Amino acid sequence: MSSGIIDIGLETLSDDELEEIITGLETKIDLYLQKNNQWKLLTDFGIIVSLSQTADNILTLILDFDMSGGLSSLQLDELQEDVYEYAQEVLKEELICRKNS
Repeated sequence: MSSGIIDIGLETLSDDELEEIITGLETKIDLYLQKNNQWKLLTDFGIIVSLSQTADNILTLILDFDMSGGLSSLQLDELQEDVYEYAQEVLKEELICRKNS
């Protein structure tokens, strides 16, 4: 899953800044999943978080899911969508905080 987030007035982010944001997103996603009721039904999961930035400062958030367990396909799709929406919100909050600091 991926989507672009438009420029909110930040300067171009360095590779280190992008990596810092990615690390924070991974941590928050893990905590979010652990609080989810369906967490106990997952036997294996992995999420790769990527951010890319274009020359005109458009960021693209990419989440690559690898999940398995006792969830139906529909439940798994819904969980992935929930995680993706959560990650988008966390990213937006992080970018706004960086802009305001």
